[in-house]
Amino acid sequence: MIFAVVGLVVVGVVTALNLVVLLVVLRRWRELETSGGGPQGHNSASLGESGIQSGGRIPRFSARALDGTEVTERSLLGREVLVGFFSLTCKACVEAVPHFAGHAERLRATGGTTLAIVHGVDSAQSELAAMLSAAVDVVIAEDSEAELSKQYGAKHFPSHARYGPDGVVTTAAAGVSALRRELVAS
Repeated sequence: MIFAVVGLVVVGVVTALNLVVLLVVLRRWRELETSGGGPQGHNSASLGESGIQSGGRIPRFSARALDGTEVTERSLLGREVLVGFFSLTCKACVEAVPHFAGHAERLRATGGTTLAIVHGVDSAQSELAAMLSAAVDVVIAEDSEAELSKQYGAKHFPSHARYGPDGVVTTAAAGVSALRRELVAS
């Protein structure tokens, strides 16, 4: 009789632990889906994984912004810079724009600048590029090859990196929730 009671207790404990693990996994899955990092697309990222290396430098580049100005890495040096990476195929990228705009506004107030890179077919004429143009200093549209994003090391969308005046990465992260957390923290 005692073995039956011990067996039932062990089964009950294992079942309770299994339920707790399941609830934790489901909660994490929901967080990732709402941040653009869920299993739904090839642009998904694990929370906080932008692909941009901390301590890395602004890559050498030359590109034309949507307003027609020429932008190079040299034009970004000497002040703090926030660079955001957005894709037309990323549902979370649209949700990230207001959060990125909040960072842009605060950075501009301290003398910094913001750059948004939007990639996808016809990205220059996209609604996403228009939304970003209204919120940030410089918007660059790139084709679906995402060459400039690759130069920066961005692997996931949305993602962002903050560079110091010396052009070195101070922080980098991916997902809407990372932008939300940083906005609250700063």
